[in-house]
Amino acid sequence: MAEQIRLTGAQQTLLGPLHARALDSLRADPVLGDHAAHELAARIDFDFRRLRMDSADRMAVVLRAKEIDDRARDFLAAHPDAVVLHLACGLDSRPFRLEIPDEARWFDVDMPDVVELRDRLYPQLRDNHRTLAASVTETGWLDEVPPGRPTLVIAEGLTPYLSEQDGIALLRRLVERFGSGAMLFDVVAPWTVRAAKHSGFLRSTGARFHWGVGDPHDLEIKVPGLHLRGSVPVTALPGVAKVEPRDRRIAGAMNAVPPLRDAMRVLRFDFEREKRIPVDLTGPAATMLATLHLRALDNRSPEPVLADRWADAAVRRLDYDFTRLGLRANNAISVAIRAKALDEQVRAALRPGMAVLHLGCGLDSRFERVNPPADVQWYDVDQPAVIELREQLFASSPNRRALGRSVTDPGLLDEIPADRPVLVVAEGLTMYLTRQDGESLVRRIVDRFPSGQLLFDAFNTVSIHLNNVANPAVTRSGSRLHWGIDDPRGLEPLGLRLVSEISFLDAPELAGYPLPARLVFRAMSKIPTLNRLGRILHYRF
Repeated sequence: MAEQIRLTGAQQTLLGPLHARALDSLRADPVLGDHAAHELAARIDFDFRRLRMDSADRMAVVLRAKEIDDRARDFLAAHPDAVVLHLACGLDSRPFRLEIPDEARWFDVDMPDVVELRDRLYPQLRDNHRTLAASVTETGWLDEVPPGRPTLVIAEGLTPYLSEQDGIALLRRLVERFGSGAMLFDVVAPWTVRAAKHSGFLRSTGARFHWGVGDPHDLEIKVPGLHLRGSVPVTALPGVAKVEPRDRRIAGAMNAVPPLRDAMRVLRFDFEREKRIPVDLTGPAATMLATLHLRALDNRSPEPVLADRWADAAVRRLDYDFTRLGLRANNAISVAIRAKALDEQVRAALRPGMAVLHLGCGLDSRFERVNPPADVQWYDVDQPAVIELREQLFASSPNRRALGRSVTDPGLLDEIPADRPVLVVAEGLTMYLTRQDGESLVRRIVDRFPSGQLLFDAFNTVSIHLNNVANPAVTRSGSRLHWGIDDPRGLEPLGLRLVSEISFLDAPELAGYPLPARLVFRAMSKIPTLNRLGRILHYRF
């Protein structure tokens, strides 16, 4: 008797992979050979032609299923007593294809109506094989799964249908609950989320994509404890050799174009719960977590600009959901360019025996990156809560001292000897000050020290307004920018002499951008207001 199907939206998409695996099983030399899928599809009262799956869709399904199966077999061979979480299992016959070891425990997890259908269609399960009827984004179902064993998490065709917030929260819960193991899941590139509205398959089901993953290393930062072990484009998997000639040509063409090649990838992670430092910062103090996150993302990119390995290590130790700041990997280059340019200016300005005031230091590893001479006295200055966190993350040094003080505190400089030339460095600070507070700080520095230099980045008034409206690190942290410096010579009456003004549009790293972008940057640099959206100012006194 044919089974009636009453699924809609994302749940109906489970019929697509079933159909693809069933068709593959009928071929003389199948990629997957899932004969259970063919038998199951024949029992379902549904016209699969309604799904409008093209051959490329079907190819992707069987290739990713084969890769995940192979990796899962390897894990079970190494850990026959494992717990396996088969998330959003749909009607997949994976537990039957893989032959669950007697010592293992397997859990198929999906929505209640899907599990009800699955339980009707599949035979009686063994004692070590259970179905759990729940949304994977809920938390209660995890109580049904025992911790304490090596754990394998499999999620095929799930992540694009989750929001990024829900997906990251799920991964974090899994790491926290199970402690150690591996994860196997596929992801789509961010551009496919936008392009998916043209997919005949998704349009036929009414489902939508929500989450695309650009750089898989980004997940290591957002989910402490994850460690990327493999990222393979679906169209580059070994099973391509077995697909139809037409589909092999499609795969070859996609592999020749990086954005198409990376449209769907199978990721493999190990995970291990790590002891992390809880962080609960808001306002301007939280924005320094954004810059830390972006420097870490730059470090994990194929060609890092700054290569800040200390930021990467710090991020791994923090218990903080960086997704709340709304930043992505493509935001990292601007922060890395700014930090690198300031580092270069600091190295050029350092002199033996001077004092360095690193104001609003946040969790910046500038001391480690610059590596000043041993006779330079370095002072990291920030709010007490930031300094307390900082001292847990960075190693101490005889010539470095941390001061937990606000930069607007009139007594800030009292603890710093005034008999040395001083180099004042501030990144991402001045724009958070009011003009009155900023100018007062400059006056105190000039009055306190016999001579010195100031190096800091600055926005103009237009940039201040733009960031207050459109910069997620500002808006989501509850911060607000205030001080825009339109004419840098306007600070000279405070006792300063302008040495240089370097626009970020002059950064040599921008030469690596495509020609259309370079032409835009060049045109912007000709307009004073746009050229001064962000730059580094160097003063002497």
